Parts: sequence; C-alpha cells; structure tokens
Amino acid sequence: MAIPKYNELYDIVLKELSDSNEYRTRDVKSSITNKLNLTEEEKKELLPSKSTTVINSRIGWAITYLKKAELLESKKRGFINITKLGLKMYHDYPHITEDLLLKSSSFLNWVENSNAKIIKKSVISNYSSDMSTPEEAMENAYSRINDELSGLILENILNNDPIFFEKLVIDLLLKMGYGEFRPDAGRTTSPTNDGGIDGIINEDRLGIDKIAIQAKRYDKSNKVGTPLLQNFVGALVGKGLSKGVFITTSSFTSGAIDYAKNQSIILIDGEKLADLMIEYNVGTFTSHTYEIKRIDSDYFNIGD
Repeated sequence: MAIPKYNELYDIVLKELSDSNEYRTRDVKSSITNKLNLTEEEKKELLPSKSTTVINSRIGWAITYLKKAELLESKKRGFINITKLGLKMYHDYPHITEDLLLKSSSFLNWVENSNAKIIKKSVISNYSSDMSTPEEAMENAYSRINDELSGLILENILNNDPIFFEKLVIDLLLKMGYGEFRPDAGRTTSPTNDGGIDGIINEDRLGIDKIAIQAKRYDKSNKVGTPLLQNFVGALVGKGLSKGVFITTSSFTSGAIDYAKNQSIILIDGEKLADLMIEYNVGTFTSHTYEIKRIDSDYFNIGD
C-alpha cells in the first residue's frame, strides 16, 4: 500500500491508544509503522531532508492534530494517551476527518490564533484543494513546523522547574544582544530573596544601566494580571531600577497590557517568547536549510 497521508492516520492512532493506557510516543509510532501493510522500502523512505522517515513524520503530524483537538494528551514528556473525548470520538465515528476536528473549540481556536495564518485556509480545505504555488506550499510547511515547534518549546519549559526558566530568559536576552553579548552580563537572583526580581542584565560593562527581569512559568490558562505588574514595578522602584522585562509562558490580561503602556517595562508572552527562542536559537537549532532559486533577469537580459 502507499504510505498513508497524515489525515488518513487519525483513526489508526486512536485505535492504537483505545485501551486508555499511556505509551511512549516513539513506541506508538513504531507500533503503527509495523502494523501498516508497508514494504520495507516504504518504511525506510526518508523525507527530502533525510531528517526522518516519511511514515514517522506523518504519524507525528497526526498525533499533533489529535492533541490540538484534545483527543490525545501528554501528561508527561514523551508520553501520550487518549482522552475521554478521544475515546468517545473513536467509538462514535468510524472515520475521523478535519471537519470533525474543527468541531473541537480547542482545535478551532488553535487554527484561528495560530502564528501561521495560512493554517486556517489549509486545515479547513483539508489540504485537498490547495491551489498554492510550490513556494507558497514551502512557506505553509515552514509556518506549520514553526507553529508546532513553538508549542513544543512551551511544553518543555513547563516540564522544567522555575529556576531553569529564569536561566532561560537570561540566556535569551543575552543572545538578543542585551549586555553587549557578554556571557557574564546576566545573572539570576537568589530564589529565596529576590525582592520580586528574578534576574538582572547589566547593559554595560560597569553595570550602570541595568534591566530587571521577572519570569513567570504559568500554564496558558493562567493569565498575568495587573497586580503582578504593579508588584514588579514596585520592585524596580525599590531597587532603584528604571527598566524591566516581564516574561511569561502564558499571556497577559488586557488590563495588564494597558497598565504596562505607561510604565518602563516590556511584556513578552508565551507566543512571543517561543518566536524569539526560535529566531535566536535558544533551545533550538537549525536542522536543515532549503534554498529557493529565482531566474537572474540581468544575466538573461530579460525584464522582471
């Protein structure tokens, strides 16, 4: 048989997890691959980048979409299990489609609010009537990969401890150029006596100009409100500091955003944090690069 497309694997993934037990994600992928009627060549077929097999990639994307629709969940890193909703969908519907996934408010919300705006069009059209050019398809794939990477970044941050997160934000700001790229320009404060400040960046070598950092490792449902920002501003005043960055893995309430506009603090929510980590290669690395070539009009003496 031909290698199934990722949206043809929804039913198979749910069936594999229908006993409600928790399994390692890699074991689920391996088990499904072995149960499919694939030739050895099909099992070993690689993506053009050679980074993984085609079937492993497609099972992974099927799992991702089922998780976004809350049919699967990961209670701990590297493991997945079916949810009660997933079990009900598996028993109620003989075939899971994107139309069914779009009935899930969590999946629809992800599509609507995704960084990759093109996801909405792609998902709703089931990728079957995609009339985009090859370059647009590349951009679409790039956006979807980065969107999934953003989710994995935040998931892994939440799976680590608060001290790790505080160090992470210091690493990010140093990578962005604050502290003149000096590795010793940033430090975390004592967790037992931080006075409401989790870290300090010395912008210059003498430490005359400083940036205070507050880092809150919150679940996405726990928004940062105005009181926390007020406490942070109070901590700045108490330390004689004038500039601060408040970073969270969740988001900010509208009141908090309005309050920050009149203060000398910058807000970075989870979405922006993940984007910056990808851009500055903090906790990420470039796996492979594609080059898009265009005709050289000058060389061929033709118009654009």
